Amino acid sequence: MKYYLTYILFLICSISFSQNIDDKRDLLINNLCKILTKNKNLNDLESVNLVNQDVSLVEYFKDFSKEEIQAEEEAIFYRFQKNCKEYTDIIRKFSEKNNENWINLENLPKSTINKKEYKLIKSASELYYFDYEGDKTIVKIENNNWIEYFIDESFSKLKLHWENNYDFNLEFLESNNSMKKSFSRKGEKYKYRILSKENNYYWIAYYAKDLSTIVKFKLYIQ
Repeated sequence: MKYYLTYILFLICSISFSQNIDDKRDLLINNLCKILTKNKNLNDLESVNLVNQDVSLVEYFKDFSKEEIQAEEEAIFYRFQKNCKEYTDIIRKFSEKNNENWINLENLPKSTINKKEYKLIKSASELYYFDYEGDKTIVKIENNNWIEYFIDESFSKLKLHWENNYDFNLEFLESNNSMKKSFSRKGEKYKYRILSKENNYYWIAYYAKDLSTIVKFKLYIQ
């Protein structure tokens, strides 16, 4: 009995610590994002330098050992892209290149798929897409779970929710992929729309709730 009580206490403390770190990270990112918002008159390099030199960033890393700093920097980098549009815009400029699989949009298009095309993709159990770097990601759908398998053999698991014949969202559950687990927290949802059916793929739009970010990508049936 003593062992189980100790184990339960350990789990509670571990979960509490993890949530505390997540909250502190999001608070830091929110503050750093305000710096970018307030200094839009500066060029991108000057804005990034302001963020890197901010005292709150220095204070934040005082709580981490040298061994932990690199992993935390990576977590902040990915989470920053999700929670701060200004930062995402800068990153896109630096990494911008021709990419036929991922295209930024100004507005959210209407869907043009018909019932037959909708039934085809909804009944599929295995899909795939190419990420921005061109690496193939396999998607398996099992009991409304959307499970992604990446080139490094890591995975992400999300819950698939259909809203209608062309809109759906994915609720993040868990991941052991360094980018995905830093980018998302359990329970966060992402909105998607099936835009059209081409010869051997569908155009899918990922978009933020406020439509500040809209990107379309190609999704293939395996």
